Amino acid sequence: MVSFYTVGCMSGSSLDGIDLCYAEFTGDIETDKWQYRILKASTVSYDSDWKSKLRSAKELRGEDLIKLHLEYGHFMGKTVKNFVEHEDIKNLDCVASHGHTIFHQPNLGYTFQLGDGETSAAYLKQPFVCNFRNKDVALGGQGAPLVPNGETFLFCGNEICINLGGIANIGLKGLQGYDVCPCNYVSNKLAAIHDPTLEYDPNGEIAETGTVIKEILGRLDALHFYEQLPPKSLDAEWIEAEVLSILNTTQNSIPDLLMTCTEHVTNRLTEACKNARDSLHAENKLKPKNVLKVLVTGGGAFNKHLIRLLQCKLQDQGFILEQVDEVTIAFKEALIFAFLGLRCLLNQTNIFRSVTGSKSDSISGSIHRPAHYVNSDSRIIRYLMEKNKDRKTS
Repeated sequence: MVSFYTVGCMSGSSLDGIDLCYAEFTGDIETDKWQYRILKASTVSYDSDWKSKLRSAKELRGEDLIKLHLEYGHFMGKTVKNFVEHEDIKNLDCVASHGHTIFHQPNLGYTFQLGDGETSAAYLKQPFVCNFRNKDVALGGQGAPLVPNGETFLFCGNEICINLGGIANIGLKGLQGYDVCPCNYVSNKLAAIHDPTLEYDPNGEIAETGTVIKEILGRLDALHFYEQLPPKSLDAEWIEAEVLSILNTTQNSIPDLLMTCTEHVTNRLTEACKNARDSLHAENKLKPKNVLKVLVTGGGAFNKHLIRLLQCKLQDQGFILEQVDEVTIAFKEALIFAFLGLRCLLNQTNIFRSVTGSKSDSISGSIHRPAHYVNSDSRIIRYLMEKNKDRKTS
């Protein structure tokens, strides 16, 4: 058994900021059994300037997008460096970042996450791993969601994991994972229209005062994406074109639209859980009378109104909503990217075709070495060399 220390970075479509998670992973590549401890965690919120840049990035011409790619690389590197120094982190083997998604069109063969890795690495003393999606897309996969790939190891005791970010996704025991529906991306936009000082609907309080608009709910539920079988993934462009176009904010009240979207999200998630249960039964992963526990994390898990509604619907279908600490709720995605980066450096598979639908499993991620050699950079290499030596002599 050995322990590694990693910082994971996550920036999602809801534009809350960069989640940073410093974690210890204890395990062994021979058994591939792993445990984790979150040691430090923090969110660096985007200021209005960065929010504006990220929202408009997809409209930039080529040269300007490259400049922003480098600028965000500097910003990420500085952000991690400041986090490490402020938290007085001494033991650190690597840093891993999801980047910030600007384009995601896997069916057209491309995806792009902002943040140049070599630029970020210039600020660090450890290897920096990023660019986790491109290889999977090249192999014919969706390149997303990636979190279920880590849940296989770190949350193997949970049959179903749901993440409520800008987009809601589901993972089930490493057998499958996919994007379910838009979530915070839409509700945050509606809350800001209702009150420009709000970045989100606190506890779902605005939605709770509204009434479901049945006609709009019907149009949302009828979207073609929900007829597709997994693996499948969503992106901001699709949400803008297909979902926000249905929500007529000039003719409908924002509370009613928020309540309608909450109803839609909880309906889609309940249906996804029922399908997950059927899949687990089909794979003989469940006993007939098993009551499934559902772990819900991500920013949307702090929306009390949404969670109450989801809990009622899941309980009606025989599921139990599992309780978890707030740190795990908020930083699970960053935690998992820390782990995926570590697996990349350990030469261990970190993206699975059962989740993304690609032609094969892969070791994904671009590794960027620090500007200067430091001892921590070689600790993972020494571990792998020792394992190699053990295999040759055994």
